[in-house]
Amino acid sequence: MQHTSIAQPSSEVTLNPAQCEKIAAIVSVMKPSAAFYQRPYLQGAGNRETRFRMHFFAVAICHQTYHLHHKGKNLFGWDFIEDIFLQLAADDSSLLQPHWLASASLDKIIALLSAAFAEGSDCSLDRLPERAHLMQQAAEILNLYFSGSVQTLFDFSANQLINEDETGLYQLLPRCEAFADPQQKKTTFLVKLLEDAGLIKIADRENFIPIMDYHMQRVLLRTGCVEIADVKLRHQILHQQSLPTDEPIRGLCIEAMRRIAIHSQQSITRMNDIFWALGRSCCHQILLCRDRHCEKSPCTLTQIYAIENHSQCVFQKVCKGAVDAEYQNLWEPRVETHFY
Repeated sequence: MQHTSIAQPSSEVTLNPAQCEKIAAIVSVMKPSAAFYQRPYLQGAGNRETRFRMHFFAVAICHQTYHLHHKGKNLFGWDFIEDIFLQLAADDSSLLQPHWLASASLDKIIALLSAAFAEGSDCSLDRLPERAHLMQQAAEILNLYFSGSVQTLFDFSANQLINEDETGLYQLLPRCEAFADPQQKKTTFLVKLLEDAGLIKIADRENFIPIMDYHMQRVLLRTGCVEIADVKLRHQILHQQSLPTDEPIRGLCIEAMRRIAIHSQQSITRMNDIFWALGRSCCHQILLCRDRHCEKSPCTLTQIYAIENHSQCVFQKVCKGAVDAEYQNLWEPRVETHFY
């Protein structure tokens, strides 16, 4: 059974297929660095179940990490989460023990999270009660249905995303509030990490939904792969105003990413490593095409892809934002969510 996630047509937001194909032509010749897929986090620490739990709980709390930063280590967002959860796995921390998480008070979980992410007396991991709750509720689901084991959950799914008997990962993991996104961002990201780590291999790859977070939406809007036609909505996006929902922008961004993957003949999950990395480093507050340097140093994209000359953005020759200031000033929808 094939899963489809095609956004509904909208007069407010439209897909630009021709622009998607131009971007795909560049993506098709990009070569990833082997070292990125051999980094310590993917090698893991501890036994097989500990490695499953490390990825599971790291992804569960990875959303809206705008402020997460360790200055001393020069780590931002997900990179900081990787660093901490690798250490939690090596220490066999209580934060990776579903039975402890389910029975502990939220205050205790918050205290351990705050201490883990502390730099001196400061902790830049915000929304701690929310993240602690998501970890605890996920642990309760693991205990209730899967004997407290993440590996058992994946074994139960037979590494299928969708099964007719409702045992696929896209059907099981949303029982956990952390993975309840209808567009399955955290689930697909978790699956990608587990595959990159050599722990699983998905059987029904045709059912993958492209990973879509705020960095990737921003890139797709600025490149013109997804166009905002509605004047009011475009104004809200340009001025980073809070919105009640990110649809239909996010849905069309997912469809754009699917098209780019097809036209470039690259895997859907590999798209994350290009567009997320480019969005957080080359196309953020600072734009490589405009400011002649990246937001992050070293640039995340150059850590993942072998790029000989990074004096300009890889998409600069076809990107609308490279020549149009209004496209440069587009942002992702600003919404309150724990989905990404």
